Amino acid sequence: MRYAALTRFVHLSSLPDIVINPVMTSREQAANALISSTGWLGACTPGFRDWMIAYAAGEGLTHAGDSDGALYCVGDGQVHFITGIGMADIGTAFFGLPGGWWGHAPLLGGAYIGSAVATSDALCGAVRLSALRARLASHPGDWEQIALAISDQFVMSAGAHADMLIADSRRRAAATILRLGGWRHRRYRISPPASFVCTQEHLAGACAFSRNTAGKVLRGLEADGLIDVRYGRIAILDAKRLRKAAEDD
Repeated sequence: MRYAALTRFVHLSSLPDIVINPVMTSREQAANALISSTGWLGACTPGFRDWMIAYAAGEGLTHAGDSDGALYCVGDGQVHFITGIGMADIGTAFFGLPGGWWGHAPLLGGAYIGSAVATSDALCGAVRLSALRARLASHPGDWEQIALAISDQFVMSAGAHADMLIADSRRRAAATILRLGGWRHRRYRISPPASFVCTQEHLAGACAFSRNTAGKVLRGLEADGLIDVRYGRIAILDAKRLRKAAEDD
């Protein structure tokens, strides 16, 4: 795992002191708009939007144990989170999808409890902690939005735990696919992507299945027209019916 090189950055409120490739592509403009209006940041008054950074698939964004850096939001692409709690082979807890934020622990004096790796080429917004601390000192009312953002992380973590307690393999897999795809256990709603990177190995780890069991369940859900699985991606074709499959006893 390695840190990503800064390949492009754009200040989201005013021009930086040094401008590198300041003309945004249409993809960057869309990511900029999403990050600026999503979740806790969208609820704050304008003026402390920071940097947008491009990462290639496989590059690391944050690393477990680091105690400084930034709060991040996925503007485009996807991020894979690897927990630093417990055993090293624990499966995927959730993916970072467009509109999803993470990295609050260092703001409260802690350290990142997991590592984030770009699953696909990704554009991420980064509000640097030094700038955010200064902002919160002068606008303490914005702490309310930080607290709500942290509660979103709790909802996702508690939801992952609840999904793991589902005994039936098909129901557990359906619930996990909904969660990983952005349809389940989120305080701040996002617009789930049409498809997301999720290999059979990812799903097996997230469900605590063997790969054989994961493959069998995936084939069953696909045969029922609930999902489409191809090229290491899952598309949720019928979220309503998939939710019914997850919740029906």
